[in-house]
Amino acid sequence: MDIFERMENKDVKSWTAVISGHGIHGQPVNAIRLFNRMEKEGFRPNEVTFLAILTACSHGGLVIEGMEIFKRMVQEHGFSPRVEHYGCLIDLLGRAGMLREAFELINSLPIKGDATSWRTLLSACRVHGDVKLGECVRDVLNNFYRAHPTDSLLISSTYAVAGRISDLTSMQEMKQTNVRVHETEGEHVVKETGFSRVEIDN
Repeated sequence: MDIFERMENKDVKSWTAVISGHGIHGQPVNAIRLFNRMEKEGFRPNEVTFLAILTACSHGGLVIEGMEIFKRMVQEHGFSPRVEHYGCLIDLLGRAGMLREAFELINSLPIKGDATSWRTLLSACRVHGDVKLGECVRDVLNNFYRAHPTDSLLISSTYAVAGRISDLTSMQEMKQTNVRVHETEGEHVVKETGFSRVEIDN
């Protein structure tokens, strides 16, 4: 932060970087203060800046602040939200336990929600043990998107969190049967390694 303060020629990229840094390190309130200061000093945030501040709000559980910033992005700055911005809102609502609101948001998107958005919601269902909604989200993923090992892992964990041991056992037995079938056909079933991606302007 000292280096940032000593910079003579701050620009949108440097503001975005320091806002993102505070969000990543669990300081969402400071991230919001920097965001507001950025605007007061005459710098116009770009789409990546909004992605950084929305992510900070999501990780910090600041639902009201995140929704307000999203509204400002659209109404005051005239940006059309991308799927990544909506993804932050879905994550924000999911972390706060507002699962139905997140589900309704995905269904009302003016742009088609991607599989990542649905899996974000499924992950939130696991955390909060919402089996009914979790099964609904899983069905959406199965019907409209390419199958991924994460889906069955998340719904299995949802059963476990909710204490639905019989459903968990049945699913594990079904998975073992599917593995044997794939192995018989000469295929290998593996869990893919997770990764994260950060997008920045050139």
